[in-house]
Amino acid sequence: MDKSTPKGRPGRPAFKASAQQRSAVSIAAGAGMAHEAIALALGVNRSTLAKHFRRELSTGAAAKRLEVMRALFTAAKRGNVAACKAFLLMGATPPPPREERPGKKVLAQRAAVVAAVGTPWEDLLDVPVDPHPKAPLQ
Repeated sequence: MDKSTPKGRPGRPAFKASAQQRSAVSIAAGAGMAHEAIALALGVNRSTLAKHFRRELSTGAAAKRLEVMRALFTAAKRGNVAACKAFLLMGATPPPPREERPGKKVLAQRAAVVAAVGTPWEDLLDVPVDPHPKAPLQ
């Protein structure tokens, strides 16, 4: 009689992770796959994944990322331009968004509005002018 359960009845066998499953979890975690999705892909429940693949979910993911970085670096050293760009961008922050510059038509329309309205003459002078100067004393 098997004593795997408290009442002596046979129960579900204990889960044993295979090397292939461990590798798959490391690769998936390294690629940023959600734990729920990894568990679903393996056909196990989320708590089983957390219990039996703890190492692969933490350090295994980092190890797989390091493998990718090494492969990119090796390819970049051989002259692969795409690998050079990918390797250099791995730790870089994205550039700020480019601001839109107005085109020729928009600039011409803005200039036309200013020309139609006109510019006050005081704004054209470098030195402030008193509109009511005092008469010089004699």
